[in-house]
Amino acid sequence: MKKFLFVILVAVIPGLLSALECEVCRKNIHGKYIKTANGAYCSQECYHSTFPKCEFCKKPCTKRNVQMMGRTFCSKSCMHKIFHCSLCLAGLDNVITLSNFFGDSAFFCQKCSRRPGCYYCAMPGDRPAGKDGRVICKKCRSTLVTSPKEVHSIFRQVRRDLAGMFKYDAKHKIELKIVSPDELNKQAGSIYMPENSKRMALMRYSNKITEKRYSNGKVKRIVTDEKCQIFVLSNVPKDMLYDALAHELTHDYLRHNIGKVNDLALEEGFCELIASLYNQKRGKDYLNRQKEAQKDPVYGGGFRKMRAIYRKNRSFSETLKSVR
Repeated sequence: MKKFLFVILVAVIPGLLSALECEVCRKNIHGKYIKTANGAYCSQECYHSTFPKCEFCKKPCTKRNVQMMGRTFCSKSCMHKIFHCSLCLAGLDNVITLSNFFGDSAFFCQKCSRRPGCYYCAMPGDRPAGKDGRVICKKCRSTLVTSPKEVHSIFRQVRRDLAGMFKYDAKHKIELKIVSPDELNKQAGSIYMPENSKRMALMRYSNKITEKRYSNGKVKRIVTDEKCQIFVLSNVPKDMLYDALAHELTHDYLRHNIGKVNDLALEEGFCELIASLYNQKRGKDYLNRQKEAQKDPVYGGGFRKMRAIYRKNRSFSETLKSVR
C-alpha cells in the first residue's frame, strides 16, 4: 500500500517562480494544485488517474487495494463480486479454479470443489445424485432434453442433415429408444468404450442373411429381418444429444453402405469425424475439444487419423476408402 504526501498550494506569483506542469495532462498549472513526491497535479481528476482502477467498480484505488490473480480491487467486497464460489456464492480469498474438457472454467471454494462431478462435464454438481445415480450440474441441467417428443424431433433432424452431408437418402426404419444409464449399459454389454468416458447412445444392428444359388453358379445374398435400433440416454444436454446421434447415425450409414468394418479404430474414428464436422456446422465447435484431447487409441487415435485423411482430400467418398 503506497502512502502519498498531500500539499495544497496556491498558484505561483507571476515572475517569481517558473510555471508548474501537470504530471498527467502536461498543461501549465494555474490556481490550486496537488503536490506529491511523484510530482504536481492540476486537479483531483488528474491525480486519481495515477491510481490503479478497481476491476469491479472501476473507481480509483486511492486508499488501499487488494489483489487476486493479477487483478486489482479497491476492497474485498469488490473482489468477492468477481471471485466467488460458483456453487455456494461465498466470497473467495483463496481461489480454486477447475476446468473441464469443453474449455469451461469456474471458481470454487474448497468445500464445493470436492463435490461429486457432473455426469456430463465433470464439473462439481450443485445437487445430490438423482434416482438413476447421475449428478448433473446447473449449466448442463439448463439444456437437458427431457421431452421424448423433442428427442425424436432432434433424431429426425440429425438424420436428415447427415443424409444431406452424405448425399444418401436413408429409407430404412430405425427404432429410437430412450433409456436410463443402467439400461444403456446393459444393451452395450461388452462393447468397447474408452476408460472414464460416459456412453450417451448406442446403435444395435441385426439381420438374417440367406443365400440363393443359381444354376449358373452365381450366389445372391439376401438380407432379411433387418433390425436397426439406436438407444439414447434420457435427459442429455441438447448439444451433446446432437453430437451423440450424429455419431450413431454414422454407424448406421457405414453398416448400410460399407458393411461390417473390421478395424474398430477406423470405424469409431470416422464416426467421430462426422460428428465433429456436424458440430462445426452447427457452431458447436467446443464439443470437439474432447475429441481432440481424447487419448484413447480407438476413439481418439481413430479420430485424429480419419481427420488427417479428410483434411487432405476434403471428400467423404475418398476418406471412406480408408475405412473399407
